[in-house]
Amino acid sequence: MSTGKDSMPTSTPNSDKAVFRVLDVGCGSGDSLREELERCRQTMGDTRQFQMVGVDIDEAALEQGRATHPRFLFVHARGEQLPFPDQSFDAIISRVALPYMDIPATLREMRRVLKPGGELSIKLHPFTFTLQEIRAEMRSGPLWRRAQRFIYRGYVISNGVALHIGGFNFRFPLARRRCESFQTKKAIKRALIAAGFSQVEIPVWKTITMWPHAGDCRATARREN
Repeated sequence: MSTGKDSMPTSTPNSDKAVFRVLDVGCGSGDSLREELERCRQTMGDTRQFQMVGVDIDEAALEQGRATHPRFLFVHARGEQLPFPDQSFDAIISRVALPYMDIPATLREMRRVLKPGGELSIKLHPFTFTLQEIRAEMRSGPLWRRAQRFIYRGYVISNGVALHIGGFNFRFPLARRRCESFQTKKAIKRALIAAGFSQVEIPVWKTITMWPHAGDCRATARREN
């Protein structure tokens, strides 16, 4: 497996059925991938081969990941446009960054690259986390900076409402590269089903947050075919 900056494995992921392939969408420097590898080894055994792949838009974090975890593959890409063939991975996780993406579009891409029978595991941000962010950001900084933050958090709330009521996300009008929202149980269940997933479960939904932590809200789902 090559570990170049934006390189891909020389063979397609489906060419070696003995390898269990895991994708982390929004991987940062790879800590979640490392934790997932440890979990996979505990549940499936050390004799199984694993290929850990992470994507992120933060090139600095990816470079750190390549230095810290040289056996992992790190790719610069957006969750809304995953640069992998259909049905490439046995499992997909996103434990940090999904709330900062266009969730319906990203879920469709996740399903596309997930193999039939594969599992998706994601972590979300409840509305209480957005409220904590507002409180924290309003405590310091010049007035103009706090006004900017308040406008942006208003957008985040509106985007969360759009996902909850309409099942869609939209980008921040003043900076189109940004997309962020809070999520509700109803919204994420509907978004997963709309993207083509089944067996949707919400094993944990703890909305009590303590800044800067986002609570513990998780969902899992599978691709059947």
